[in-house]
Amino acid sequence: MRTRLALWGAGLLCLLVAVLGGCSASRQWRQAERIDAAPVRVTGVVTAVEHVPKSGYEQVIAYEVQGRRHTVRRSLGAGTGSPGVGHRVCLEADRDRPDVVRLCGERYPSGDDLNPTYVLVTVAGAIGACVVAGVADGVRRSRSKPSR
Repeated sequence: MRTRLALWGAGLLCLLVAVLGGCSASRQWRQAERIDAAPVRVTGVVTAVEHVPKSGYEQVIAYEVQGRRHTVRRSLGAGTGSPGVGHRVCLEADRDRPDVVRLCGERYPSGDDLNPTYVLVTVAGAIGACVVAGVADGVRRSRSKPSR
C-alpha cells in the first residue's frame, strides 16, 4: 500500500512539473509572438541595481510606452562593464501590452536561456511520469502473479 501511494505521489509530482513547465514555455512563446507582431522599440534607463540572493544582481529598468511609465527587472550581469544606474538599455515591448517586454536582440521576454529550460523541465517531467507509470505497472503485475 505504501509503495502504491509513493508511486502515485511521484507520478503526480512529475506530471505537475511537466504541466507547469509546459505552461511557462507556452506563455513565453505567446508573448514573443505578440511582441514580434507589433513591436515597440524603446530605450529604458537602469534606475537601480539590486542584489538577489543566490542569483547575483538584477537591474531595475524604467521605460515609457505611449506616455505610460513601466519598470522591469532583468539580470544584465554585475561587475565591470555591466549596466549600472543611468545606463540606457534597448527594449522591445508589445504594443497592446507594454508590460510585456524583452531586451532588444532576444527572442523571449524572460531571456533566451530560460525558455529552453522550461522545455527541458517539461520533457523531464513527462519522462519521469512515464517511468513512474512503468514502475507502477511492473509492481502491479508482480503482485498479481500467482505464486508457484
